[in-house]
Amino acid sequence: MKKLINLMLALLCLIPLYARQELNYKSLDSEDPIGFDGESITYKDRTIQLGPRAFFIDGQLSDQEAGMYPYVYNSVNEASKHLVDGTEENPMVLYLAPYVYWIDDPDDPEVRTAENGGTPFGLIIRCEWLRFEGLSEKAENVVLACNRGQTIGSIGNFTMFRFFGDGTSSENITFGNYCNVDLDYPLKPELSREKRASAIVQAQLIICNGDKIVARNTRFISRLNLCPFVGGKRVFFDSCHFESTDDALCGTGVYYNCTLDFYSSKPFYHTTGTGAVFLDCDFRAFTHGNQYFTKANGQVTVVDSRFHIDEGTYIGWRDIPPPSLRNYQFNVLKNGVKTEIGSNDPSSTIDMTGKKILDAYRFDYNGKSEYNLYNLLSGDDDWDPAGMKELTLEASK
Repeated sequence: MKKLINLMLALLCLIPLYARQELNYKSLDSEDPIGFDGESITYKDRTIQLGPRAFFIDGQLSDQEAGMYPYVYNSVNEASKHLVDGTEENPMVLYLAPYVYWIDDPDDPEVRTAENGGTPFGLIIRCEWLRFEGLSEKAENVVLACNRGQTIGSIGNFTMFRFFGDGTSSENITFGNYCNVDLDYPLKPELSREKRASAIVQAQLIICNGDKIVARNTRFISRLNLCPFVGGKRVFFDSCHFESTDDALCGTGVYYNCTLDFYSSKPFYHTTGTGAVFLDCDFRAFTHGNQYFTKANGQVTVVDSRFHIDEGTYIGWRDIPPPSLRNYQFNVLKNGVKTEIGSNDPSSTIDMTGKKILDAYRFDYNGKSEYNLYNLLSGDDDWDPAGMKELTLEASK
């Protein structure tokens, strides 16, 4: 009997090993591979142990394969059912392998609606310090997708995500609403999909209730009402890409080293509150007619940034700026030549060249120009997502 029990225990110990061998895991991008053994993932020079705050998600896995292991899923929606709150020091992380993850089923013919009217959401998540991390250097390889908008698949401005919680972040991710935009996925072309309709409607991405929001190397793709983390108290966009028409951008954002494609004339509805700041950004405008920033009120600051736009296109802050409006700029280029934004309404523009106020956004220290991200984001709780505090305080002395 004792020998039989020992034999059974030995066989049980072999089951996880057998399962790992049977899985024979290979990530979708063979040129940027991921290792997975059921209990941990390896990527670049990191080994990440999976656990209650570290999930691995790969859409290639079957339900059976994902079910072999705890903390492993093949969809964001399923993983979201098992989240626990993270902290600033130990966030809840979703590690996503390259794939197209549909947050809302694009083949479901049912029209999406919200209870009592309002905004229908693809997925509502309540989680503190939740992080989406794509396991790819190319943000376009990890796509979180939906394809519904107002009157096209939904009643109301369909929005992919609704987040409740501080500290939401993303890196190496694409958030895309492909209602009016084709999804092109070269890594696995059969996952590509044509847009649902050519008519441009309100097709949104992310509305959030929270503070200390960060997006790095993240792409935000839609057209009307893009909504990249709209609602966040402080939002830091680092090396991100945006495609939008009107009423689209986050009015409380600091945009650093970003690229923005404008397909219409007013990418902000308003920027009330903190205002929006652009540092070292590139704007490509595909607008027919004048190009503005806001439709309603709010302040915008543009520093060390470049417009790539038809030579005859006028660039202004707003079509009819109120007399009290003051926006700020420094070193802005239009097709390689210095330009003044809002030249038809000169009182609305403050050129910070040679003025002390420029230090609030950009300062020179030890012969190098630095952006004052600490000043713009620290608030009253010393938040420092760009790691600029020590240098900034040293320079201020």
